[in-house]
Amino acid sequence: MPTNRHGITSNLLTPEVFWRDHYDYILEHGYKLRPRYRPDWVPSWKSWWSGTRAEDRPFLRNVRGATNDARRRTDNHARVVLKRADLAELDILRHLHSLPPSLQNHTVPLLDVVPLENPKEVLIVMPFLRGFHEPSFDRLDEVIHALLEIMRGIAFMHSHKIAHRDACLLNFVMDSTELIPTGFHFSASYLTPDMKRFIKPKRRFAVNIRYYIIDFETSLIRPGPGSARYRVGQDKTVPEFKSEEPYDPFKLDIYQVGNMIRKRFVERYAGLDVLAPIAEAMSRETPAERPTADQVVLSLEVLAKSHPAGPWIHLKDAEYWAKRKVQLRNKIREYSFFSCWGVID
Repeated sequence: MPTNRHGITSNLLTPEVFWRDHYDYILEHGYKLRPRYRPDWVPSWKSWWSGTRAEDRPFLRNVRGATNDARRRTDNHARVVLKRADLAELDILRHLHSLPPSLQNHTVPLLDVVPLENPKEVLIVMPFLRGFHEPSFDRLDEVIHALLEIMRGIAFMHSHKIAHRDACLLNFVMDSTELIPTGFHFSASYLTPDMKRFIKPKRRFAVNIRYYIIDFETSLIRPGPGSARYRVGQDKTVPEFKSEEPYDPFKLDIYQVGNMIRKRFVERYAGLDVLAPIAEAMSRETPAERPTADQVVLSLEVLAKSHPAGPWIHLKDAEYWAKRKVQLRNKIREYSFFSCWGVID
C-alpha cells in the first residue's frame, strides 16, 4: 500500500494495477502514463483535504479499467488514449481504416498498436477524445450536427456490411480541442488536466467539432443469417433481446441510436420535439419497420437545412441541474475519501 512521507496512504483500484505493472513497458513503446501509474508511485498530497485537487488522486472511472490516457513522447507530448483490445476489435478498426478515405467515415482514428504479452490482446492508441454529450447542448443545430455525424458514421459502416451492435451513448465521442482549449483530466472530465480549475467550455456552434464512433468489441463484419444472437450493448430495452431468436444487427444499431435520441435528447431538452418523429421511427418495436441508416441521415439533413442556426434549447427542469451539482460534489468527496483512506482496493 503506497504511503508517502506525510503518512498518506492510497491504493490503486484492481483494474489500475495492469497499468502500473506495464508502465515501463508502455514507456519503452513511446507512451508515458500519468504519475499515478509509476511503479514507485506514492500519493503526492499532504493531507486528506489538500489532496482534493491533486492530479494523481482520481482513479480510473471506467469499470474495467480498459482505457487510460498517456502522453506520446514525440509530437510535443500529445495526449492519447490507450485501450486494451482483443484482436477481433483491432481487425475491424484496421478494416474500417483500410477503406477509401471518406468524410462519412467517423471511426475513431487508430494511431498505433502496442503488442502485449498475451497474444490475444493489444493496446490500441487513439486520440484523446471526450464523450459527445457533455457539456450540454445550447442550440438545436448543435444537436442535429452531432447526430448527423454519428448517423453518417453508422451509415458508412452499414454500407460496408459492418454492424456496431453497441451504438449507444458512451460509444460516441468528440474532438473537444476547440470546445475546451484548456483540455480536461481523463478521470475528472469537469476539471483541467492539473485538477486546479473547472473547465470553461465554449459554445459548440462557435467552434469546429468532429464526432467519432468508438468501441468495436461487439461489432460484426458481414454477419451471416443467425450470426447475431447474443444480447450486447448498453441498452437493455432492445425488443430483439426479449427472445433468443437471431436478429438483424443493422436494425439493432438503428434502435440503439433512436432510443438514445429519445431518452437523452427529446425527453431531457425543451426545444427538441422536431427530433421526436425520427426517434420514434428508429425505435419501433418491429425491426422491419425501422428506417435504414441512410434514411435517417436524409431526415436529419432535411432538419439541418430548415434549422441552419438555432433555435436555443435548454434542459427541461431545474431539478436536473440540481442533481448534477450533487453528483459533482459527491465526486469530489469520493476522490478525497476513498483515495485518502485506502477504502478502494
